[in-house]
Amino acid sequence: MPLKRRIQNSQTALAGLPPAVCAAAVLAWLPGVSAAQDQVWSSVNTSGPVSTGSRWLVWFDGHARFREGGDTLDTTILRPGVGYRVNTRLDLWVGYAQVTNRRPGADVQEHRVWQQASYPIVRIAGGALTGRTRLEQRFREGGDGTGLRLRQFVRWSRPLGDGPVSAVVANETFIALNDADWGQRGGFDQNRAFLGLAWQATPKARLEAGYLNHRINGGPVSDTVNDTLSLAVFATF
Repeated sequence: MPLKRRIQNSQTALAGLPPAVCAAAVLAWLPGVSAAQDQVWSSVNTSGPVSTGSRWLVWFDGHARFREGGDTLDTTILRPGVGYRVNTRLDLWVGYAQVTNRRPGADVQEHRVWQQASYPIVRIAGGALTGRTRLEQRFREGGDGTGLRLRQFVRWSRPLGDGPVSAVVANETFIALNDADWGQRGGFDQNRAFLGLAWQATPKARLEAGYLNHRINGGPVSDTVNDTLSLAVFATF
């Protein structure tokens, strides 16, 4: 049974959330999509200052993504970066990403240079809304041209009672800013809408799990939507 069908009852959790967050979270549910594929995405994410009290920051996230219901490794990502804390409301980052897409035949190797700003937005409806704006320069081995892509991420979380568990709603929209000879096409690229729970295991470690609706631009005919179980570990230092 598709993941989306299993958790449809959880959609009622969107009731009462900020309208902007709700609107972003349901973008991927619009009509005109092809059959979905069950996937499992896992990631480890860590960041923090290089030393106590320093404004200089380091970042790393690693991903393993599986298709065919979690049976086949699809994509791996290694993404280090460095940052600078401008003030309590703005961190600026720059980094590199190595992306490997495993396909029949030769793997697809992609290299990315990225810059981003991360920031709080507002406290609303009992929770915190934060944002991240990322610009990527994408290079594919065996292809020419540089693909420019903008990614806008927003995340809203609210504690459930006085315990360590929070409700989380997040959305990330990808916009390609140009065409590249290796295949990128300008315009809407994809959208990832997430609904799940976060468990603050320790003051510096958090686990998140939930449903990710992954919509990919399929051209003028139809898009593809993948039903994804997302599992992530976040650590700060």
